[in-house]
Amino acid sequence: MSLLLYSAFLVAGMALLYFGGSSLVVGAGGIALNLNISPLVVGLTVVAFGTSAPELFVSVLSAVRGQMGISVGNVIGSNVINIALVLGIAGVVRPTVVDRTVVRFDVPVMLLTYVLFALVALQFGATPPWIGGTIRRWEGAVLVAVLVAYVALLYRRSRWGEGPPPLADEIEEEDVRSRPIWLDVVLVLAGAGMLAGGAELLVRGASWLAVNVFGASERFVGIAIVALGTSLPELFTTLVSLAKGEMDISVGNLVGSNIFNSLMVLGTTALILPIRVGQTDFSVDFLFMVGTSLLLMTALWRRRKVTRMAGASLILVYVVYVAYLAATRTV
Repeated sequence: MSLLLYSAFLVAGMALLYFGGSSLVVGAGGIALNLNISPLVVGLTVVAFGTSAPELFVSVLSAVRGQMGISVGNVIGSNVINIALVLGIAGVVRPTVVDRTVVRFDVPVMLLTYVLFALVALQFGATPPWIGGTIRRWEGAVLVAVLVAYVALLYRRSRWGEGPPPLADEIEEEDVRSRPIWLDVVLVLAGAGMLAGGAELLVRGASWLAVNVFGASERFVGIAIVALGTSLPELFTTLVSLAKGEMDISVGNLVGSNIFNSLMVLGTTALILPIRVGQTDFSVDFLFMVGTSLLLMTALWRRRKVTRMAGASLILVYVVYVAYLAATRTV
């Protein structure tokens, strides 16, 4: 009975996170557009926040419940999935040319956020200095401040006429203009409620199953199970696009999601409660995260698109990573 119950928690939590994130994006985007906020700023901030909201809710809840391994693993795992799995699938099915500013600005910023993550999470007293320290409140504040600076710079670039397309697929401007603003408010509140409930169910179900059925660690739960659940908005959007034969996934949106994960999710969580990172647990995982992003950057700098070869290489990296996680699930 317990197995069925917690399995139901897991599935229901993933569903609520997906629909909650979508509702939050649509509602918040509608409010912003009806208040005449720039569509470009809406796409770069509201959409990126909406797709990272599941990670934020799950990480904060996990930290409050003392499950730090799930909180950190969720961020690392989601970043790996966005690049290795989601973009890998996109590249194999339909190679897409990437905007030059994404290659020259946003991808390097994403790598910079990884450097910041390492600086706040490294245990410098160790030899070598493995990841295993504590992300304190003031360090969380620094991460959030860097995110604010990044968004401000995006806004300035939009005024100069630079940057990615003005509106992400999740927000259709014509539909938004014809919708009453009170309905957008309801969508935001409903989305936030679904995210909170989905995070609770996903963490509870995944934790029980991983520990009691698979004998796995919190690190494995966060990276292999919870991260996949919180990446459902990005993953499902890709699968739907593939089914329709309209592969217009924006590399910039996925890169932006990783930036928000590293800065907003970790930073906000640390502001609420300092994050204790398990000593050496995440060192190899961090290297996988950096490695997949460097592979993406190499592909983009050469041809400005994710080719089928690059996509296949990213998927292969993800398969190797999953095999590594299976072999070290109790670490």
